[in-house]
Amino acid sequence: MRFGIIPTEGGSMFREALDEVVLAEELGFDSVWMEEHHGITGHYWPSPLVVLTAFGARTSRILLGTDVIVTPFYHPVRLAEDVAVIEELTGGRLILGAAIGYRPDEFALYDAEFERRGGQLEELIGLLRALWAGETVDHDGRHYRVKGRIEPVPAVPPAIWIGGWGPMTIRRAAELADAWVPGPTAGLPKLLELREAYDAALVAAGRDVAAVPRPITREVIIAPTDAQAEELAERHLMVNYRDEYGGGTWKHPLIGAEDTTRHDRLEEIGRDRFIIGSPETAIARIRRFQETLGIDHLICRLFFPGMPHDHIMSEIRLLAEEVMPAFR
Repeated sequence: MRFGIIPTEGGSMFREALDEVVLAEELGFDSVWMEEHHGITGHYWPSPLVVLTAFGARTSRILLGTDVIVTPFYHPVRLAEDVAVIEELTGGRLILGAAIGYRPDEFALYDAEFERRGGQLEELIGLLRALWAGETVDHDGRHYRVKGRIEPVPAVPPAIWIGGWGPMTIRRAAELADAWVPGPTAGLPKLLELREAYDAALVAAGRDVAAVPRPITREVIIAPTDAQAEELAERHLMVNYRDEYGGGTWKHPLIGAEDTTRHDRLEEIGRDRFIIGSPETAIARIRRFQETLGIDHLICRLFFPGMPHDHIMSEIRLLAEEVMPAFR
């Protein structure tokens, strides 16, 4: 199984993030990922492709992924060109994770139309693939008009993974993308329901279910003891769930909406959802996701508001030395 990280992100903490990524590559991690949100103080960067380019300049092997970009905020030609340049600069290490977005305030910031986002994603993916193939495009669609071709063209078109939770997202991931990448917020019952729907959609699309990557993103806090990890989760991870996702300000599509689990209680929201504890506990929880969902790439989100850089560096070492060997 592959292991990836989402390192420190947001504010002026780039140097800390870069140190974490360099260490992760040295210790054998397979991938590093950046998320995209806008206008969040001290958390998230708005330009994941820019950050990943910098990571790529300081590394030589580790995969670079977006988990995920919000596609309505990108023009397909600009995105195709930026990705192609990153591929050239990094030796073809990019995975483009994409989703339609869900925060109305971000759409207002970009003057983007919320209701058009699903159709835009479908049209954009078709254009990306044509442009990366070196085609001269003459497209007059519902959402985009594109005429011409790009340079450079990637030697190998990068993989596209789609994230999200709705039925349309599952269909798009099966028909248009190379994989579906579930985010960290859904619990195991929801993941099992969606995995079944995704596999059915793959079969309907004529694809080999066994050949499709099985990534998943999880909230991860590992410390020498369960008690230490839980204390860190209460102080940092739960900010996301109490004050953001479940607090009503984010209008999250799962937490506080479809998923009515108590989002202010770690023991309830974390059950069959988070990977928190000692290395031994983490191994058991990862193995549960592996056995029930068949995952082959675990993306560990390690940073939460206020999480100390020193702890994340320690966590990367614990994962590499005491957790990852159990799965390799």
